[in-house]
Amino acid sequence: MLDWNQVIQRLVRIARFDVGVFTEIERDEGANREAIAVVIIASFLAALGEAINAPGLFHVGVFVSRFLFGILLNWLLWTAATRFVGTTLFSGQASFWGMARALGYANAPAALGLLTVFPCLGWVGVVALALTLIVGFLAAREVLALSTEKTAITVLCGWVVVLVAYILLGMAV
Repeated sequence: MLDWNQVIQRLVRIARFDVGVFTEIERDEGANREAIAVVIIASFLAALGEAINAPGLFHVGVFVSRFLFGILLNWLLWTAATRFVGTTLFSGQASFWGMARALGYANAPAALGLLTVFPCLGWVGVVALALTLIVGFLAAREVLALSTEKTAITVLCGWVVVLVAYILLGMAV
């Protein structure tokens, strides 16, 4: 069973930009389920917002693909690419699941994508993406213990890998 109080407390700390929470999450091997829950909920809400705004009343294909892409690409592929670059190029130290837990929590701002159901808030999707990137940067910097410059390169490389995967999958669909 998840300790939802702990999840909420950690999310509040992240919202306050308390970067120490990422080291705590990285080291808490019991937080795998928490991180998975955060990613699933954030991906679900973002996909729901996008699907409701798709042409027609509700586009199931958009919902399913965005939900799955949110989990598989925005989280797992981003984790793998970020960890690979940070540990290989810059000698950072992190396990896959330690990085995955921290970046799982970093995906929380994606939940703001639900607000795009309101036409006047269509821009919130871009804000959610930017916040996810910023929080992911903070998480990666803490987990890998890299300088700001090395972390920026690491996170940017990870996002480029995710972007290329989106483009390739978009062409295949």
